[in-house]
Amino acid sequence: MNKNSTPVVTDLVLLGGGHANIQVLKMMAMNPLGGLRITLISDQTHSPYSGMIPGYLAGYYTYEDCHFDLRRLCEELGLRFIKAKIIGIDPQRKKIRLENRADISYDCASINVGIEPRSIEKLAQESAFKIIPLKPISQFITHWDQLMADLKEYNGNDSLPLAVVGAGAAGVEISIILKMLIDKNHWNATVSLIHRHDTLVSEKDRQAQNQLLKTLNVLNINLSQNTEVLEVQENGLVLKGANGFVHTDVFYRALIATQAAAPKWFKDSGLPVNQDGFLMVTEKLLVEHEDSLFAAGDCIHFSPSPLKKAGVYAVRQGMTLEHNIRAFFTRQSSLKNFHPKTNVLSLITIGDRKALVHQDSASLLRVLSPALLWTVKDWIDRRFMARFQAETFAVNPGQVNKVMPEPKSSLVPEDWQDNTCGGCGSKLGASTLTQSLNKLTIPPDDFVLLGVKDWEDCALTQVSENTLCLQTIDQFRSFISDPFLLGQIATQHALSDIYAMGGIAKTVQVGLTLCAASEKIHGEDIFQVMSGVLDILTKNATALVGGHTGEGAELAIAIAVQGEVAPKQILRKQLTEPGNQLILTKPIGTGVIFAANMLAQANGKWVDAALLSMLQSNKTALETIRVFAVSGCTDITGFGLLGHAFEMLSKNSDNRLGIKIDYKAIPLFDGVTQLFEKGYFASIAGKNFESLRTVLSADINNQNFPALFDPQTSGGLLFSVPFHQTEGCLKALHQNGISKACVIGEVIEENKIIII
Repeated sequence: MNKNSTPVVTDLVLLGGGHANIQVLKMMAMNPLGGLRITLISDQTHSPYSGMIPGYLAGYYTYEDCHFDLRRLCEELGLRFIKAKIIGIDPQRKKIRLENRADISYDCASINVGIEPRSIEKLAQESAFKIIPLKPISQFITHWDQLMADLKEYNGNDSLPLAVVGAGAAGVEISIILKMLIDKNHWNATVSLIHRHDTLVSEKDRQAQNQLLKTLNVLNINLSQNTEVLEVQENGLVLKGANGFVHTDVFYRALIATQAAAPKWFKDSGLPVNQDGFLMVTEKLLVEHEDSLFAAGDCIHFSPSPLKKAGVYAVRQGMTLEHNIRAFFTRQSSLKNFHPKTNVLSLITIGDRKALVHQDSASLLRVLSPALLWTVKDWIDRRFMARFQAETFAVNPGQVNKVMPEPKSSLVPEDWQDNTCGGCGSKLGASTLTQSLNKLTIPPDDFVLLGVKDWEDCALTQVSENTLCLQTIDQFRSFISDPFLLGQIATQHALSDIYAMGGIAKTVQVGLTLCAASEKIHGEDIFQVMSGVLDILTKNATALVGGHTGEGAELAIAIAVQGEVAPKQILRKQLTEPGNQLILTKPIGTGVIFAANMLAQANGKWVDAALLSMLQSNKTALETIRVFAVSGCTDITGFGLLGHAFEMLSKNSDNRLGIKIDYKAIPLFDGVTQLFEKGYFASIAGKNFESLRTVLSADINNQNFPALFDPQTSGGLLFSVPFHQTEGCLKALHQNGISKACVIGEVIEENKIIII
């Protein structure tokens, strides 16, 4: 019998990991609504907290200190995270358009995405690489790190001129921090701050302006007020000064902190925007003329009273936004109005752990010293961040209870009839399946005689003129909350066995087990998973011919593959000659990374890197190595590196060959070593070791050599080539994008396993 938890009946989708959406995410999880599924979509795994970025640039904070790890936070809260770039929204169909993947449906959505700097109208193409926009922050940090490296390496006699364009709070802070680092490290560079107005930050706060002018003067930062940037040329900025005189100043890099611009897809989607392209929202934070689309943060134009682009407003909008989204679903209370304060307090970083108060009205904080103000700012920022960071354990806690409180209210209808049958009685309704599949564009293939939409019991395919093939299916569990990504990786994983034997994948059947949900949710989930499956199949010229669906306790997918291989191209696991070099094409560590991720203990960047590798097809590696004298080929999956290497060894009937593996040469994903040291292991890792214990020396175990036994999902190929072909094989692999391929050992003329 199916003993599922509350079924899913409706979707809340949060677009962007901004300060307001982060609060909605946490508050909705801590006080959940039964039947509501929450999904966060962001093109960045780590979302910056703007208030701490100046401190990060100055070196006071680590990257993790000032970024929300969205993937890890969602994992801890049991919510869905989808890493994807948002390119549009269709409010009529309630669809969110994403780059290079299927649309996502929503019942209610909240937009809290980043902004961009307003572009300079005249920008010479050859000078584009010299421009460093401050927005989006995630991209700016990458450019900043490169700038720091360039300044450090510069040994020329002429001072490098750096320009900061825009003297709002961000521009002033950046110019001060930049000059402070230049002076501290004795780099040969100057800083100029260019501003088209005659005041810094705000014309009302004269006290803050005077303090800032004094700071700029002490640091010897050149200030050009009432100066407009007309054009960016290859070697300089064309400026128009207060007297109207136009001149060109040479510069090395220009950091652009000018007025913000909205994402272009707002207007392209037909959403209501103001003259600058920002979303127009009502006092209830609803997008104008929409009843299920909310928005907050810098990307909006608050129609009742336009607001400054300041992170403090997004923070304060969080509670109102959460209340109104909850009210939308429950219909138990009316929507609240957001009441912004007329004057907002800002604490601006002005040097070595110093800050000043910037506010358009009187503030008691002005009596505090700059050093004490920094302490106050640091306390406020760290306290806010602590609310939205997953708990970190020094060692593997063994088990973490990620279950949020029981819902106090539910959106599931009282007359809900759960599909509690087993066996064929648990199948999804034919209409739901048909409607979902009909939305998919399945490429036709002459190879398929009876396929996925022919509704026969089996797929019928033609292998050759006199050969037909029938297929069946198997199943395994989900490991990631993004259904499209699950479909992609599961397919890549399944196809790998064909490539490991030198074959070509021809057809695939898919089995899906879905959690208890409404027909609408089931249809959406089928569409997402199968869109991911089809994405990989299309890239691999493989046909989808059929499958099976059912309902169970958790999302699961099965994929059966049929392929072809020419007799002379078959790759077996058999080793051939001593001295052959063992080459591995992908890093190791997906098992431990996702074991830690299940406990919300894996850094989102580590998970991203593992997923990127898992999406890489082994077909490219196979096509690359065909021209070499390859033997003993296999793909690394659930049995781990040593388990599959042992299969290669055990296939030699004469028992005259063995393998020697250089443990330190095994490529590992970032974070794997740290996770092993903290005691994290995939659940099957111990069993992988036990299955090999009798053929290993006493000092080889899963504690001393954990990477040998870590199970891999969609892992790389392991194969051997003659010593004289090794260099050429590696070069070819690297040239074809298999950048992590390396030699990890060799075949030896002794029937044993040696680990060094």
